[in-house]
Amino acid sequence: MRFFRRRRAKEEELEEEIRAHLDLETKRRIEDGESPENASRSARRDFGNVALVQEATRRAWGSGWIDSLGRDLQYAFRLMRQAPGFTLVAVLTLALGIGANTAIFSVVNAAMLKPLPFPESERLVRLFAVQNGVHLGGISRLDMRDLAAGSQSFEGMVVYDRWRKNVSGIGGSSDPEETVVGLASGTYFELLRIQPVLGRLFTPEESVYGKQFVAAIGANLWRTRFSADPQILGKTLRINGETYTVVAVLPDVVPSWMDQTSAPISIWTPYVLPNTWTEGQRAARDVACLGRLKPGVSYEHARSELATLAARLASEHPIDRGIGVAMEPLVDTRAGPVRPLLFALCGAVAMVLLIACANLASLLLARNSVRSRELAVRVALGAGRWRLLRQLLLETLVLSAAGGVAGLGLALAAMAFLARIRTAQNLPYTAASNALPQFWSAGLDLRVLAFALGVSAFTAVLFGLAPAVTSTRVPVVETLKEGGRSGGVGAGRQRFRRILVIGEVGLTLMLVVGAALLVQTVVRLERQNPGFPADHLLLAHVFIPPARYPDPDAISRFCDALGERVRAVPGVVEASVTTSYPPTLPWKQVFTIPGSPVSRADDAPVTRFAGVDARYIATLGLKLFAGRDFAATDTSTSVPVAIVNEEFVRRFFPNQDVLGRRIRPGPPEGVAPIPLQDFGSLSQDITIVGVVRNFMNDGVAQPPAPQLFMLFQQVPGLNFGFKDIVVRTSVNPESIVPVVAHELKSLDAEIPLGEIRSMETHLNSQTADRRFTTLLLGAFAGLGILLAVVGAYGVVSYLVSLRTQELGVRLALGARSANILWLVLRSGLSIGLAGIVLGFGGALALRHSLGSLLYGVGESDPMTFTGAAVLLLLVIAAASAVPAARAVRINPVEALRR
Repeated sequence: MRFFRRRRAKEEELEEEIRAHLDLETKRRIEDGESPENASRSARRDFGNVALVQEATRRAWGSGWIDSLGRDLQYAFRLMRQAPGFTLVAVLTLALGIGANTAIFSVVNAAMLKPLPFPESERLVRLFAVQNGVHLGGISRLDMRDLAAGSQSFEGMVVYDRWRKNVSGIGGSSDPEETVVGLASGTYFELLRIQPVLGRLFTPEESVYGKQFVAAIGANLWRTRFSADPQILGKTLRINGETYTVVAVLPDVVPSWMDQTSAPISIWTPYVLPNTWTEGQRAARDVACLGRLKPGVSYEHARSELATLAARLASEHPIDRGIGVAMEPLVDTRAGPVRPLLFALCGAVAMVLLIACANLASLLLARNSVRSRELAVRVALGAGRWRLLRQLLLETLVLSAAGGVAGLGLALAAMAFLARIRTAQNLPYTAASNALPQFWSAGLDLRVLAFALGVSAFTAVLFGLAPAVTSTRVPVVETLKEGGRSGGVGAGRQRFRRILVIGEVGLTLMLVVGAALLVQTVVRLERQNPGFPADHLLLAHVFIPPARYPDPDAISRFCDALGERVRAVPGVVEASVTTSYPPTLPWKQVFTIPGSPVSRADDAPVTRFAGVDARYIATLGLKLFAGRDFAATDTSTSVPVAIVNEEFVRRFFPNQDVLGRRIRPGPPEGVAPIPLQDFGSLSQDITIVGVVRNFMNDGVAQPPAPQLFMLFQQVPGLNFGFKDIVVRTSVNPESIVPVVAHELKSLDAEIPLGEIRSMETHLNSQTADRRFTTLLLGAFAGLGILLAVVGAYGVVSYLVSLRTQELGVRLALGARSANILWLVLRSGLSIGLAGIVLGFGGALALRHSLGSLLYGVGESDPMTFTGAAVLLLLVIAAASAVPAARAVRINPVEALRR
């Protein structure tokens, strides 16, 4: 402010000095006998141009450029006010492009760029078990113990997990709540550099079975459910029927993507390690693994050391043969399955921005063409080309800044809209690809603001430069002789505008094709036959705590009692208590086919496996193809039986009668242990008694995999407390939820009913990521079409205005209206066709890049490409029809007078 005050004072002094000089000279001339009017005029004539003198003085001060810049800015704002229509279209065009890019960048920023909330986070890494380059999951606890003991590159390594548990006592409430509870040792928090708000971290002794009854709660849970009670330490929670003492309040800094949950974990208990280790535990790779490198250790050195240690484990333990260890920086794993979606959306918004910028350049060319006489006058009065170029670029910069501000406002509105329509289901466990947590954590920060500013400057410089350079090539004499007539304005400019719109059409075609391919993918995924009637099915989850149900028989008795109670509820047709349900049955089991020897572990047969009750097939509505369903005679003491699907028969017993065939649990004799569970150490052969039709069991985008069902009563080693309830109803499934919850509470008041939803909702959630991406890409394609229409309309209208005299002559000479109409339409259609031809190559490349997101769409899919091209051509024809109709109505007399 002091600078501007000093400058204003100097300007006032300069004006006063000039005025005093002119007054003195005028006074002297009056004393010499001249009239006051002539004296004043002569004094000014002899003094020279006042403005030039002021400008020369400012240059001498070294600040003339500030004054010049200020006048250019004033002129730019004046032009914007004088042409509100042009200004509105230009600013809105840029706002759409910049706003879309800023909104998606805020998501990318949250998912991939924002620093992690941990000190020295660059040294944090995730560890994975891999086989043939494919991630198997985390590293088993036994392998992690050995890796940590042999490593010299790591400050520490830990495993951690999360389980659904029944928690009561939150906020003093005695009602149980199914909550995701984190399982971690104190070392986990030490590696993340997390210090408690209150209390202490877990001790090593508390990670021993029998001494694990301590808990830590999140600060947000402490504030919202415990009213920030300063005496919280020492209070108790009931977790799975056991009493835990609160020993810490932890800051909520661990993001939900680290645990693939829909919300950050707010309760933690120690990760209890077994008192005795068995070799089979090396195959349990269902935990997450975290490490922190020592200072100065490079990723390459750590990876080399891990490879050496993994090779040693593979040589010492047969179950680890072929298993390697991969390491990735923690910061690189946060995008997870959302990464391809982000790249697709980034490409889409980049196309929208290019289309918007091409429109801006086209608009600037049109406006500068109208100003050709003004620019010629400026040149004639001594303005250099650089001076004109600076003026035009500054005008573009002002427009871009306005568009950037408007775009930032649109981005903020879009982020608020995303927060309101959040589609992530309120489930404790939610796959990251379906929850899309990165979309909901997007927000505004300095990095996003800098991006919006940078995009605005980029559009101003890159796409304002060409129109500015073209417009400063002014043929002064010819332009002034024409007296402002536009008939001969720039064939080169016309060609450049056509090229810009052709590029817009090509990019728009790519967007439309991409959106159409994703729409087809979503439609095909959602129209698939899941292999069973999905309507009138209710799903829910329960956890049966081992504190009160310590053995498989107790769990089975509880499940039987619960199933009977639910089946007695009015409106219930059938009900089943099971361990999993479609469309994804994740457990895999290895088995042996007697009489079919296998020499390599890779050749051992593997099937999907599910432990179910006797009502599962009927409840789900699976169609029995051959044999029988489970019967009341199939008990925990009878011969183990199984039901398989058609794919199981096709894969392992082709062209054979599978009924009555036996399979043997576990890997073939003489083959190294296989890193999969082995039917809970079941020793008896399993008899196949039925075959069901194929159904979805490997996700909605994969064909059915081999499937084997067994009664969980007959597989005690895999009869865990995690159970799901599937209920088929004759009424709206949601209407019976209160009754089912009441029956569960009457059976055991400490077990809540969780994750309640219908099967239709569950199936829809499997395509939520693709559906959301399709919605956004479709919106961007719509923006592209809108901008391409504006561009085509602008070019054709401009061509009509340039050819007004020619069209008037044609009409005067008897040309028919249809000929004039076709002449103008042909200009728009030729631009559209050229853009479509250009866009086909890009659309093919886009089809390849979207491959991981597509399902059931052909490599070239000519119908999609043709339909998109025809749609775009029709839209451009409609945009060209308006100026074409105006051309038909041209009055030849008025046109010839121009």
